[in-house]
Amino acid sequence: MWATNAVSEEDRLDRDETRQVLRRAARLARPQRRLALATLGFVAMSTSTTIVGPLLLRYGIDQGIRADDRGALNLAIGLYVVVAVVAYAGSRQQYVFVNRAGEGFLRALRVRLFGHIQRQSLAFFDRNQAGVLVSRMTADIESMSELVQWGLLQFVAASLLITFALVVLLVMSWQLTLLALLVMPVIVVASIRFQRDSNRAYLAVRERVGENLSSLQENIAGVRVIQAYAREPEQSRRFRRTNRALYDAHLHSVKVSTWYFGVVEFCGVLATAIAIGAGGWLAKNGQVSVGTVVAVVLLLASLFEPVQQLSQMYNTLQSATASLNKMFQILDTEPEVDEAPDAVDLPADGVLRVDAVSFAYPGTDARVLRDVSLAVAPGERLALVGPTGAGKSSLAKLMARLYDPDAGSVHFGDVDLRRATLRSLRGRLVVVPQEGFLFDGTIADNLRLARPGASDDEIREALAAIDALDRFEAFPEGLATEVRERGSRLSAGERQLVSLARAALVDPAVLVLDEATSSLDPGTEALVEHALDRLMTGRTTIVVAHRLSTVQRADRIAVVDHGELVELGTHNELIDADGHYARLAAAWRKSQPV
Repeated sequence: MWATNAVSEEDRLDRDETRQVLRRAARLARPQRRLALATLGFVAMSTSTTIVGPLLLRYGIDQGIRADDRGALNLAIGLYVVVAVVAYAGSRQQYVFVNRAGEGFLRALRVRLFGHIQRQSLAFFDRNQAGVLVSRMTADIESMSELVQWGLLQFVAASLLITFALVVLLVMSWQLTLLALLVMPVIVVASIRFQRDSNRAYLAVRERVGENLSSLQENIAGVRVIQAYAREPEQSRRFRRTNRALYDAHLHSVKVSTWYFGVVEFCGVLATAIAIGAGGWLAKNGQVSVGTVVAVVLLLASLFEPVQQLSQMYNTLQSATASLNKMFQILDTEPEVDEAPDAVDLPADGVLRVDAVSFAYPGTDARVLRDVSLAVAPGERLALVGPTGAGKSSLAKLMARLYDPDAGSVHFGDVDLRRATLRSLRGRLVVVPQEGFLFDGTIADNLRLARPGASDDEIREALAAIDALDRFEAFPEGLATEVRERGSRLSAGERQLVSLARAALVDPAVLVLDEATSSLDPGTEALVEHALDRLMTGRTTIVVAHRLSTVQRADRIAVVDHGELVELGTHNELIDADGHYARLAAAWRKSQPV
């Protein structure tokens, strides 16, 4: 009994969640309400013609054929033709209107979901795989397409048809109708079980779709590593596992649907047999007319066929609700790094100050930084050094407010970065990552990512500021050169130059660099180092350094070890101190050219 109660409680929560999700979806669909009302009118028109057809047939049999009245028969035939024309017009218009409303809703949902994902901070992308997010925007939206394009239309049409047909059946012959509906308790019990099982099955399908797409996306992104180590067979086996899990989930959902549709279809056939048998007996005794029996049989088909449609639509509804639920989970996720209601603009320049900062990445308990404090004067170059995993990159990310500290604060001038407007924050502090990422488009397009309204002259000035204009203008198509996906047409050094030119286009007060030359060959490194020197001139610069040559050009060096700031000073001061930095510098001298 305890197990039964537990299942019932789970089902009740599932139904509550479904209702809540659908209510939220209805609120999002409000801009489409006029189209929805027009659709409802055409659905009512089309449904009425379905009911009128059997009634005209009844009239034609009883008043025309059996009464040998050609006029009545011709009238029934003529009206039937009119009804068929009205049914065609109503059906055509209802599909036009429902598709306009449905596609409008999906378009708005895509835009809202994409915009919300773009607003998320880095912690969100740490927690969510790219493939799963792609699944939300593709497979989940597609699963809803079936619902909004025809599912809701079928639901309204089937509901109206069942209601109209039941009323007409009871009016024509309540005795015959009640006898035929003796099968309804079986359908009710089967529907309750189907609702429970199908809800779980479709949630599982949506989960497996996300996992499968995530596996696909990861393999495509890492294809160079896979091929470099000849891991294609292993990756294929991994993909087959996720694909098999998706196949099994789909197969289970089909099995859940199959037994239910079979029950409904069997009950419909049984009800028709009862209606024919009982109707023949009642007609023989003169209690109903032959036309009434024929109309009842036809209307019973109009009664049970919508039940099957509602069952199929429930499958679609469950799939769409599961997808909506996952999308709403994303829409309900507030960015960890967001703009405060009383946000103010950052000053044009000032001291960048870190006060007693502690930090752990979301979802983990281990702190990567503990009680770190330091200040960087305007125009100063500070190098952050330390062993791998020491916390130096995490500190740089906090100084640029890519994350917020768990304790302590980061100020620029007199303003806590958490109280700064995001527009001024990204205009004053710019991060240049280790690898310059380029989007499909031209060189100029990629530069305008930093300032969409930048003119051609401003773009050239930004490239000239890092002494890279001549290099790119020497290309046959100049700044209109298509770089293709991830900048595949450019070399690693050229991609990094574009990344540095973006920063120059913004003209920030503070640069945060994650060792922009660590992955380059010596020749290309010299080119990018020259561009970096020009870019850093006159700006506060925070460099996550991995090379001694970079560190020695810094005004001061902060040594981070096990999440703590253990040393702070110039190169010579720290060498003389013979501590952490001196040992690190000695190791660099052995492994790298100065």
